[in-house]
Amino acid sequence: MELRKLAELLDAQLNGPGDVDIRGAAGLQDAADGDITFLSDEKYAGAVEQTCASAVIIGRTMKVPDIPSLVVKNPRYAFAQVLAILHAKPYVPGGISGQAFIGKDSLIAPDATIHPFAVISAGARIGKRTIIFSGAFIGEGSVVGDDCVVHSNVSIREGVAIGNRVIIHAGTVIGSDGFGFVTEGGVHHKIPQVGGVLIEDDVELGANCAIDRAALGSTVIKRGTKMDNMVHVAHNVSIGEHCLIAGQVGVAGSASLGSYVVIGGQAGVGDHVTVGDRVMIGGGSGITQDMPSGSVVAGYYAMPLRDWLKVQAVLPKLPELRKRISQLERKIACVEVQPEKE
Repeated sequence: MELRKLAELLDAQLNGPGDVDIRGAAGLQDAADGDITFLSDEKYAGAVEQTCASAVIIGRTMKVPDIPSLVVKNPRYAFAQVLAILHAKPYVPGGISGQAFIGKDSLIAPDATIHPFAVISAGARIGKRTIIFSGAFIGEGSVVGDDCVVHSNVSIREGVAIGNRVIIHAGTVIGSDGFGFVTEGGVHHKIPQVGGVLIEDDVELGANCAIDRAALGSTVIKRGTKMDNMVHVAHNVSIGEHCLIAGQVGVAGSASLGSYVVIGGQAGVGDHVTVGDRVMIGGGSGITQDMPSGSVVAGYYAMPLRDWLKVQAVLPKLPELRKRISQLERKIACVEVQPEKE
């Protein structure tokens, strides 16, 4: 489309001719004639002079380049919008494949798309414009809302409720039994997991995630939260709104995360731990105690338990101990330089 049309859609200020034809989008170094690119940091401004792009998206405080530009508040977000605009595919209902299995009393919206070899169990409900890809399984009585995408080989077991505009990538399992056992007489006895899972609107789950059902009640993932691949959410966990959780994170049973929590890859949150709003957890960290809202935390490594407990007791005192050691070193230095008395 023409650059002026993109400017209108992005509510951007247009610098230069508006009749430039935009056919694609790419990074500064990869862009070719007909592409639009973006500059999110002024330290890369020199690359704009070398780019072959036909136009660039820049921030409001940046220097206007020699090529046509769109000026916006957040160039990275605007570029994401451009990608969505240029690559948007209008939804065309595909109907229900004759090779799909549709259970008794299931309710499927007329404009939903069910691909071959998908299984929709008895009493399940599928919302408007939702796509269920091949090999996906929807359990008895589960609900998938409007405009959802359930990719191949996803398993959504019985008693799961999923909101609108949820994206679930291949291989993810929702509603598997929580890890609950009680030991009696030297034998581990299973605790029946009879709860459910509630996933609210606009959640995205990466590939091969595991979201366990609750023992009682529900495991909850609130609206807007995004998860990377291979995240494990245990039974009765509650995850707040608009969280970002990177790959291979584990959240243990009955933990509670606030809203806008960010967790780096391979971090772990212990059972029954409460993490407040807007907490940032570094990759590989182990969270074993409650984190107040706004905390930024990182670090963890294994050692004998007794030693680890001692280290944890000392760690908060290290700044004060360092200060005292420095004071003692200065005093010792002063004593050493004083001349001996006759």
